[in-house]
Amino acid sequence: MMQNCLDAMSLCKWFGYPDFFITFTCNPKWPEVRRFLKDTTLNPEDRPDILCRLFKIKLEALIKDLRENAVFGMVQAVVYTIEFQKRGLPHSHICLFMQPDYKLPTVEHIHQFISAEIPNIHQDPALYSLVKEFMIHGPYGAQNVNCPCMVDNKCSKNFPKNFFEHTSIDHNGFLVYRRKNDGSFVEKSGVQLDNRNVVPYNKYLLKRYQTHINVEWCNQGSSIKYLFKYINKGPDRATVAFVQNNNDCDKDDTVDEIKEYCDCRYLSACEAFWRIYGCDVHYIHPSVMRLPFHLPNQQQVVYGANDDIDNVLNQSSVASSMFTSWMERNKVYKQAKKLTYVEFPTKFVWKLDSKTWKPREVGYSIGRIHSVSPNLGETYFLRILLNKVKGPRSFEEIRMVNGEICPSFRDACYALGLLDDDKEYIEAIKEASLSLNEDQIKNLTLFDIEQILLCNNSSLKKFTRMPLPDDDSVSSSNNRLISEELDYDMPYLKKKFDRLSIALTSEQRNIFDDIMTAIKNNEGGVFFVYGYGGTGKTYLWKTLSTAVRCNAQIVLNVASSGIASLLLTDGRTAHSRFIIPLVLTEVH
Repeated sequence: MMQNCLDAMSLCKWFGYPDFFITFTCNPKWPEVRRFLKDTTLNPEDRPDILCRLFKIKLEALIKDLRENAVFGMVQAVVYTIEFQKRGLPHSHICLFMQPDYKLPTVEHIHQFISAEIPNIHQDPALYSLVKEFMIHGPYGAQNVNCPCMVDNKCSKNFPKNFFEHTSIDHNGFLVYRRKNDGSFVEKSGVQLDNRNVVPYNKYLLKRYQTHINVEWCNQGSSIKYLFKYINKGPDRATVAFVQNNNDCDKDDTVDEIKEYCDCRYLSACEAFWRIYGCDVHYIHPSVMRLPFHLPNQQQVVYGANDDIDNVLNQSSVASSMFTSWMERNKVYKQAKKLTYVEFPTKFVWKLDSKTWKPREVGYSIGRIHSVSPNLGETYFLRILLNKVKGPRSFEEIRMVNGEICPSFRDACYALGLLDDDKEYIEAIKEASLSLNEDQIKNLTLFDIEQILLCNNSSLKKFTRMPLPDDDSVSSSNNRLISEELDYDMPYLKKKFDRLSIALTSEQRNIFDDIMTAIKNNEGGVFFVYGYGGTGKTYLWKTLSTAVRCNAQIVLNVASSGIASLLLTDGRTAHSRFIIPLVLTEVH
């Protein structure tokens, strides 16, 4: 699902942010369902197969209305995902990307497609009835404290909304729909609900599909993130224990924890049928092609356990990958020389059987190069170049700048000016903003951007033996890295240290004093602390880190494993912090 999310975010790079966000739900009271079950005693929930098939038919009809019949105008791209609630019924979240001439330039244009008001019962009684049944939120609050939306005695959906005479956009970029205080209301469960409780809808779609179909205007990438990061936060799970009750069994028998513990995933009947029928859980148009790349002679080779390695390596297909075939096609087709690797799928199609690219006859696809971490060195710099260089015929031509072949991909990036004036850091943050949430972007600036800085200083030279530029970028990068490590709230750290140091045991205090004395006297040293789990080693590390940092000094907390690094304050693995290469060798 993460890859699907990145595919969808690639649409934003090509078409901008989505324009409409639509939620389309299954209605078990559809006339087709009632007609099918009219001669039986079954309820709709007793036939999840029928509900799934009908919802699929309705969803395909809706996508056709949006794409081909242009209900909202001409569509450039569409993406949706299917979600199954705990009660089992499916619903779809859909993002629409409109063509430039059919985007909504002003708030006045929005009223043509989206309404958040109760229609006049006399002018359109059918629409009034549908809005009352499907598009009114409530009752809730004091009138219905058991409503599912109630959290801490408040509606989690932020209803009721406020009355507004005109549609506007708030300071966060979200649309505030017009909700006039004209006295209109509907009555549900004995409670009168006015325009403040209307879920935004489209009149045509509501009449046509007769179900809850929420239509929202949007202009942010968070709509894409909602599709993949919210609804896929994790499946519902249940812990089930199987216990054999046998009075004759020996009480000293060994306990089999695997048999006693079973981690189960909950699947509703509708989701089970949806997957049995092979229906799509994710849909995207136009398609996005994931483009792998690799360093010279580092393409993946797939072979069986009993295959002879020499025979595998001698096969012609081994030397041909999607990436190398792209460079070969650049030698043949003139139009290919005008395209970058990302743009290539718009004009060419990959033929898996022959493992080669062929000119595209109809349609087009969008290319997306796999992301890599900055600490991969040359691979990272190669990816930067692939977004800029057009029509290279070899790895050497990718490194060619002004007719000269640079020694490394990194040097080529410098020669092209891609690493000057903080351009690379800015591009990395821009790219991350499309696929990461707010907290992840903060971590990016503290960690991954730091890896970019490290890739430009002497630590990378030590481990990868790559030449460094003779300019001020090294000292500038080091200064930024130092400023990051000193960016702490000193008064807060001093209070934290006072709290931690009081609780040190006498043994911990002796170790603490020895290490702090060595730091104070600038003596250096290697200290080995041994103890069983739970004896307070981590607590000692936290106290030492806080003591050094509250004195405006630098501490780099590292560990050998990722799990251990999480126990340390701002901890990192040693390989991540110092760019130590991972050399995987097979030992016989």
